[in-house]
Amino acid sequence: MAENEGTKALEVREEKTEETEETVAAKTGAALDAKPEKEDFSGMSDRDLMIALLKEQKKTSRRSLITASALVVICLIVGIAVLIVVPSVISTLNNAYKALDGIQNVVTNADKAIASVESSLDGIDEMVKNVDKVVVDNTESVKKTVDSMSSIDVATLNKSIKELSEIIEPLAKFFRR
Repeated sequence: MAENEGTKALEVREEKTEETEETVAAKTGAALDAKPEKEDFSGMSDRDLMIALLKEQKKTSRRSLITASALVVICLIVGIAVLIVVPSVISTLNNAYKALDGIQNVVTNADKAIASVESSLDGIDEMVKNVDKVVVDNTESVKKTVDSMSSIDVATLNKSIKELSEIIEPLAKFFRR
């Protein structure tokens, strides 16, 4: 019997669910299919017309207020975003300008350094030519000097130095006293 009661309760619930689903489907289907009907104002009194007009104006003013509020919020958000973003963009552009200016100065200094190196290299080439000329000139002088020194008779020079020493020795003794 308990089993019979459980089955009956289950059947009743299923029937109610089916009825509820059918009712909801009918209502939503009707709501979806139904187009808003225009009110027939011809049968209304002036008072009723005024009340309907006031209701419609209230709805319109609420919608306008919501739209205006949303627009103000959007404008505030955009304004704040601009106030936050624009200074950083300007700062970034200023930094980029300074960096480009620095790069331009580096390039100018590099050009000057290259010109200086080129002139130094030209000076070094000329100096090497002059040193080469000096070496050639001095080589001839050194050769002449070496030839002159080679022609000196060392034995005769030694004999002359010895004789000079013998002459100067008695004079040195004489002047020391």
